[in-house]
Amino acid sequence: MVLRINTLFWVIVTGFLVLSFDCGFAQSLRSDLENAWHAHLQASSSGNESELQRTMSSYSLCTLKNRLVSAQRSLTPEIIKSFAKYGPDISTMEFTRVIEKGDNAGLVYVRDSEKKDAHGTPKVTFTAIKFVNESGWKVDATMNCDKPMYRPDGCKTQFYLSDLRPACVMDGKVKPAPALVQKPYSTALLDVFSYGYQAQVMVNGIPQKPVTASWSGVVIGGLCKDENKISIKMTKVDTAKQSVPKIRIRQLLNDRTTREVLKFAPQKNIEGVHTFTVSVR
Repeated sequence: MVLRINTLFWVIVTGFLVLSFDCGFAQSLRSDLENAWHAHLQASSSGNESELQRTMSSYSLCTLKNRLVSAQRSLTPEIIKSFAKYGPDISTMEFTRVIEKGDNAGLVYVRDSEKKDAHGTPKVTFTAIKFVNESGWKVDATMNCDKPMYRPDGCKTQFYLSDLRPACVMDGKVKPAPALVQKPYSTALLDVFSYGYQAQVMVNGIPQKPVTASWSGVVIGGLCKDENKISIKMTKVDTAKQSVPKIRIRQLLNDRTTREVLKFAPQKNIEGVHTFTVSVR
């Protein structure tokens, strides 16, 4: 009997110590991540690219610079300062949880959105900040997500990992920085409508953002004068919603209008790699 009591005592004590260690570790990680976020805001406020580079992941920074140069722009002090101006103010939010997986970690906060849904139910905004461990924690992405504030039982709504947008998903890895592109001959726009398929577009050997569902944005690397090699890889994905994909590339002209240079809308044989050559003047 005494042996059983002693065994039970040590099981309880050991469990308490493990729980205390986990809570302490989570609290320490939260502190490290919040310090990294404040350092990022301070670096952004300086408008200095070298300062920003110390607090922002290489993948995000190089991706941003590629988008800007592809739109005939550059990373200016004003753009850098906007990160601090429009970034989440976690001091006005309620801390929810820490997420960690491999070399990824995240902070999740919640605040009243001061909005209501169609039924008059108050809504909240969840904010997630993703970090990657790249010689220390660096900011990789941020996102907002609206949810009803209260469930029918009166409790606050939960935040689920499935609510994370692709840029903030925790896969445990640190993405390598893409190669920097040169200023293009012509800026172009990519429009993708692809429910039920993942579309991976490559323009002159430069991969664009993989899209499942719909997306529009600048073609990274833009278009070259004369011939442009374009490939579209379509891969079927499991989803309840499926439709015929539609992909187009539009050249941005000097008068700010656009000219369609490629339209892809297959009715059959959708999966696989499709290649095209388009000419631009």
